[in-house]
Amino acid sequence: MNNKRHQAWSKQFLLAALLSAGMPSVAHDDANQSAQAEKMLIETLRNVQSMQLQEATALAKSLSDSYPDYRLAQLLSADLLAIQAGNFELIERIHKANPRTVERLKSEAEVRWRHAHSDDNQADAVLASSVLKVGEQPHIVVVNLATSRLYLYENRAGQLKLLANYYISMGTGGAGKQREGDRKTPIGVYHIIDWVPGERLADLYGTGALPLNYPNIWDQALGRTGHGIWLHGTPSNTFSRPPQSSQGCVVLNNQEMESLVSQFNIAMATPVIILDKSFDASYFEAEKLAVLTEINAWLVEQGQQFDWSKVSVYRYPSEEGLYYATFPATNDTEHLVHQYWRRGHDGGWQLVLQTKDPIIIKTRLS
Repeated sequence: MNNKRHQAWSKQFLLAALLSAGMPSVAHDDANQSAQAEKMLIETLRNVQSMQLQEATALAKSLSDSYPDYRLAQLLSADLLAIQAGNFELIERIHKANPRTVERLKSEAEVRWRHAHSDDNQADAVLASSVLKVGEQPHIVVVNLATSRLYLYENRAGQLKLLANYYISMGTGGAGKQREGDRKTPIGVYHIIDWVPGERLADLYGTGALPLNYPNIWDQALGRTGHGIWLHGTPSNTFSRPPQSSQGCVVLNNQEMESLVSQFNIAMATPVIILDKSFDASYFEAEKLAVLTEINAWLVEQGQQFDWSKVSVYRYPSEEGLYYATFPATNDTEHLVHQYWRRGHDGGWQLVLQTKDPIIIKTRLS
C-alpha cells in the first residue's frame, strides 16, 4: 500500500487538526444502538489516525453492515476498502462526483470526533451557566448547536442528573433564526407543546415530532418570524443526518427520538434550552443570586399566593443580561407565566416583558 497516499486520504477525511488531539477512551454506553454505532465510528477513526488500517477496515465494514442506512459508515467503509485495494483514483473520482454529500458526511465525522475528544464536564458547564433554578418539571432538554448535541436532564428535587446525550442535526442556515424561510434553528428557551406520532407525518419526520413554542413572546417582540420548529426523527431510510441539514428543526436519530417519549416519558411544557456555545465562562454566581432575589421579591410584592419551588429561572441564550422566569399561573394548571428580566440603566433588575400562555403542564406524551 502507498503509505503517503493513505496519509493524504486520512488527513482529507478526518481533518488533521482534529486528529492531533490526544486519544480519549470511548465511553462504554451500549444502552442503545445509536450509542453503539457512535462508539464503533470513533474506534474506526482512531484506527485510521493511528494507521491501523486492517482494524479500521474491519470495524467500518461491521458498522456499515450493522447499520445499512448509516451513510457516513457506508462512505468510510467504501473508502477504506478502496485504500486496501490501492485504488485511490476511485476515491478521488467518487468524492469529486459527489462533493456536497461527501463534505456533509465528513462534517458529521468531525463533530462526532470533537465530541469524543471534548471535556467530560462540558455539558455540566453549559448547564451551570444557563440554569439558575429549576421548578418541578420532571426534565430539562439542552440543545447545544455548537457541538451538535442534545442533553436530557432529570430533575431530582431541584438537582439535575444527565440521562442522555445525543447527536443532533440543525438547520442548513445555521443558528439564530430571524425570519420565515431562513432555514436557521432558533436560539432561546422554549417549551414542548405537543407530540405528533410518525404515522401522522411525512416520512421526513421519522418516528415523530415534538413541536416547540417558537416564536415565543421574546422572539415576537424582536420581530422574529417563522413557525414549525420541532424536535423530530429521521426518514426511515436514514440512520442520521449531517450536522446542518434540516429546515430549522432539531433532528435526532429515530431510536433516540423515540426514547425521549417512550423510555424517558418526557411531559408537555418540558423546557428546551437551545444555545450555540461550548460554555459561558462569563457567568458570575453573584449575578445569579441578585436575579433570583429580585424575582422572588417581585412575586412576594404582588400579594398573590405562589410556590417558589415551582419557579424556574434561566439565563437567556445569546441575549446579554437577559433572564427568563416561568411558573404555573395561580390556580390555573393550563397556563404558564413567562417573564423576561433585564438589568436597567440604574443597575436594578426590571421586568421587561410578561405573558401567560396556554401550555398544558405535566401531561405525559406517550
